[in-house]
Amino acid sequence: MDEMQFVVFRLGNEMYGAQIHNIQEIILPVKPTKVPNNPDFIEGVIDYRQEVVPVLDLKRRFRLGQSDYGREARFIVAEVGKKKVAFIVDEVTEVLRVDSSRISDPPEMTRINKDYITGVARLDSGLVILLDLSKVLTVTEQEVLEAL
Repeated sequence: MDEMQFVVFRLGNEMYGAQIHNIQEIILPVKPTKVPNNPDFIEGVIDYRQEVVPVLDLKRRFRLGQSDYGREARFIVAEVGKKKVAFIVDEVTEVLRVDSSRISDPPEMTRINKDYITGVARLDSGLVILLDLSKVLTVTEQEVLEAL
């Protein structure tokens, strides 16, 4: 029995997960400072532990709408390439251990590019789309972030 551990979060009405080993911390959101001439899904930058970290709106990135900074919103701080990135999500719901036998391959038809999706966890409460946060950005977009 092989288990994997995920942070489960909500974007709109859908549940997503990311492997916990990619995540450094989950923090309350702060309003980022805007940086001109960036892709629209990059909200700006924040000061995170004496480091300037870009904030990326996953809902905008995946064309699922726009995140707000509501009461349940959180930043998930993760490593992308050589840089830390704060991903804004609508809510972090739980840290979950999932038996690998309950994880299926990514679906053929999704609204999100399959390159980002590592699989789908089948839970009693429903399906959780598993994302690889390190692959959410293209090489060009990673270069934009490294320039911030």
